[in-house]
Amino acid sequence: MRIVQIVESLKIGGLEKMAVDLAIAHHRAGNHSSIYTVFEAGPLAGEAEAGGVTVVPFDKAIGFSPKTISAMAKRLRADRAEIVHTHNSGIHHYGVLAGKLAGARAIVSTRHGLAFHSGRRQEVYYRASMPLTAAVVFVCENGRQHYTEAGVVPVTKSHVILNGVAIEKFQSRRAAPGGVRPRIRFGTIGRFVKAKAHNDLVSAFALLAPHVPEAELHIWGYGELQDSVLAQIAGSGLGSRIRYRGVALDPPEALRELDVFVLSSISEGLPLVILEAMAAGLPIVSTRVGGVPEVAPEGSVAWYARCGDPGDLAAAMRQAAGSDLAAAGDAAYHLAGQRFSLETMQAQYAALFEKLVPLRKN
Repeated sequence: MRIVQIVESLKIGGLEKMAVDLAIAHHRAGNHSSIYTVFEAGPLAGEAEAGGVTVVPFDKAIGFSPKTISAMAKRLRADRAEIVHTHNSGIHHYGVLAGKLAGARAIVSTRHGLAFHSGRRQEVYYRASMPLTAAVVFVCENGRQHYTEAGVVPVTKSHVILNGVAIEKFQSRRAAPGGVRPRIRFGTIGRFVKAKAHNDLVSAFALLAPHVPEAELHIWGYGELQDSVLAQIAGSGLGSRIRYRGVALDPPEALRELDVFVLSSISEGLPLVILEAMAAGLPIVSTRVGGVPEVAPEGSVAWYARCGDPGDLAAAMRQAAGSDLAAAGDAAYHLAGQRFSLETMQAQYAALFEKLVPLRKN
């Protein structure tokens, strides 16, 4: 099958990493696999190309661009694309229009997050494109419910395919939660943006610190709110126990240093980092957000808190600190291996594509 994914760019992020991993998995399964970027290629393009995936940037300027649609349609025809697979709402209409002009057999959309703003122009375009969209994939059941109940996506076109990660890369460097007691190393990896709510995490740790004096908090990340978060850490008086570690250039090694992974987000779909942390054998403390409760069972693998409530997050972290971390990490490790591999995700997308576009007989 000839599959083209379309993304805004291949910057460093969960959506972009998932698209690259899926494209490489399609290629390994014997498909023609390409990624088109509406804007610049981005730093993950090299990883895609090293995995046998062609990356085609269109370098669109800000604003609606019929020229980009025309150029994209021309390239889709040259690539003989059968499936055009877009990611999120902002550029879906480009994939729909170019795909239809090029004669693609099916247009598929994946929606990763839960943010929905009915007044945004892209969302208006997204709704208008639904009659020309064969299927919409959500990365968790929570996402499907969110968008179908809002009337954005017809139930009949909705599907759920959980994200997958390179399980073996994380399981080969498995963490040892609880192995350095009485020290407890909490940590997180993520962009410094509003949705990730790092400020809540720092506040939660400040509340936890007097009760768990051996606790540490390790933070890896980058982004627009970095200065604000670092200033909050500096003002907390806990600088020796809250450690900013920079960008996680080697996520498996970063996760290997921890005892508990913490997610403080207020908006998510199904973040890859949760699956990566589980594959590394880490217990999870998280806000009850998006699809996280669907993949990390409460009681055996994870502890949950209300979104936007540092006190509740601190309570969940304290509960985790007093628990059998090795047992919870072991449960996470085995669950990730059973359910969240790249191969499982790719096979489910392939099954959907073959249902939409039955293989042609020679």
